[in-house]
Amino acid sequence: MISPSLKNELIEIIALGFNTKEIDEVGNLLYSSYNSNKISGKAAHISISSRKSAKVLVEYSELNNNMPQLIKLIVELDGGIILGRHIKIEGIEIFLNQLAREGLVYDFHKRKLLRKDKDVEEMLNWGSLKNGRIYDATIMSIDIAGNSILVRKYGIKKMENVYFKLWNFLKMRLKEYNGRIWSWAGDGGILAFVFKNHQERGTMCGLEIQSLMSIFNLRVNFPGPERINLRIALDTGRVKFYNDTGKIVSEVINYAAHLEKKGTEPGKVTISGKLHGFLSRNIYDLFKPAGIFEDKDCFSTSLRLDNILSLSGIQADRIKDYA
Repeated sequence: MISPSLKNELIEIIALGFNTKEIDEVGNLLYSSYNSNKISGKAAHISISSRKSAKVLVEYSELNNNMPQLIKLIVELDGGIILGRHIKIEGIEIFLNQLAREGLVYDFHKRKLLRKDKDVEEMLNWGSLKNGRIYDATIMSIDIAGNSILVRKYGIKKMENVYFKLWNFLKMRLKEYNGRIWSWAGDGGILAFVFKNHQERGTMCGLEIQSLMSIFNLRVNFPGPERINLRIALDTGRVKFYNDTGKIVSEVINYAAHLEKKGTEPGKVTISGKLHGFLSRNIYDLFKPAGIFEDKDCFSTSLRLDNILSLSGIQADRIKDYA
């Protein structure tokens, strides 16, 4: 039903989230008179580790074709109480995201494990985030600089064609960095990154988007001589997720949006000081101090990044490699 690597991941999160006695109690919620020692052939007086107990439970469920029921139970126990203890299962969202990539999604509304009916890349919760739960996330705010002037000059219909092409361009970049568009208002919106290393992935995605805008401008066939210039800003922190992502309210989102609109030059990427502190040295050094914005340090790329063709001498016959 699930790959061996994902089965091992399930064993690990159960072992980390429960002790042996609690794992037996989980087993009893699925099977009558469940006992890890008995099933594994160990005498009752012999203690077995939580990892061994988790392995026994997962393999027993697999043998009895009960893996969907076990996964459903583990998901629903996260945040609940078992044997008087509050349970927090670390890594459950990562497991569910990996499960979605294998074609199975836990539907929190229906409380069922379902075969996915759309690509996981289209799922705003990555197939794993719970409605109303708080997560660490990196947020990107992005929009077209001078959009209102362009609309007045060329008309909304022509600009809507540009918006559509920009949307698809961004989705291609986001796929590589496992990001999502949480809200969009024509010329820009809010993009999100969660899971391991989200700070660096989000920043790298912003840098790549700006660096490839010169190629986007070659492809977009804009009706006038102007280029499409973007402003991009990012912040990181705790965000309360809702299935209706357009209604998510967060200080992280607000700061990224304000920093992008009022503290970022077209063609550049600006980040909060907090985000800057998470970056590895080679990325960290790309950003220079940009002063204080809303009482917080911020950093920006020192050069515009959207002139990659002139800066790096990319040949026309190589454009297809970047587009």
